[in-house]
Amino acid sequence: MNNLRIEFAPALMTREVAAFYISGSLRELDTLREQKEITPVGEGRRVKYRKSELDSYIDRITERPATRGQSA
Repeated sequence: MNNLRIEFAPALMTREVAAFYISGSLRELDTLREQKEITPVGEGRRVKYRKSELDSYIDRITERPATRGQSA
């Protein structure tokens, strides 16, 4: 039996994998797409998301200050 194990994120991700990658929901991913925060590739219903595009979005997220009881 061949047990394939991927140790890195693929360059192109499906909608489901992209949502998981950014720790979001499918709805959140769709909202980001509608707001043009991220741009998918492909045509029609078979769109994918570039890892580099998702990484760029993650880098633009602002950090939240620590709240009471949390360490910085």
